[in-house]
Amino acid sequence: MLNYMLLIYALIQLSLLIWTYKWDYPTSLRLWVLRAMLFGMFYDNLIQGTGFLYISDAWFESASSLRFLLHATILPFLTIFALSIMQRAGVKIARNKLLMNACWLFTFAALGFGLYHEAFLLELAPITVMGVEKLVSTSGMPPIATILTNIIILPMAAAIWKVSGWKWMFLGSLFIFVLNGATGPKPWGFIVGNFAEVVFIVSLLFTERKFMRKH
Repeated sequence: MLNYMLLIYALIQLSLLIWTYKWDYPTSLRLWVLRAMLFGMFYDNLIQGTGFLYISDAWFESASSLRFLLHATILPFLTIFALSIMQRAGVKIARNKLLMNACWLFTFAALGFGLYHEAFLLELAPITVMGVEKLVSTSGMPPIATILTNIIILPMAAAIWKVSGWKWMFLGSLFIFVLNGATGPKPWGFIVGNFAEVVFIVSLLFTERKFMRKH
């Protein structure tokens, strides 16, 4: 049953991705970051949701490895997304060269760290969790780059709220941070985590829609 729930999440994320191509707004690099995130989420759930059908097939390991590669490649750029939204919102410190350079430095550091630990050193093993058959990393290391990115985004989103009155990016970021932290170790945490991801990405999509209209 949970396999089908993952596929439903994948369908929701694919629908959101298609929706972004129907926006009557100029396309920004920020939007492409969100589209990449949506594709990564869709792909992740598609592969996990179909594991019970294909986990024994030779191609499934490579397909599963791509899940981790997409995650490590895309997520670090959320920091740059947040920095750009801060600038659009009129947060003065977001124009500070020191902060801008620090954000880019962190982004590339997180990218390099993630690619090394989540892609280059990746080893997969089969596991069944609540009826969901999938390949997972054998590494016991927590997703440090992901955690740090989420922590950094929170004060950036808070600054956007303070200056512009737009609270939804902060609330979405806080929601996924708290929910993943509270349920991540649980066997069913991946289902709750998917719900948190949908809420989070929706908050980012509407944030982009609001600030892409500002001149």
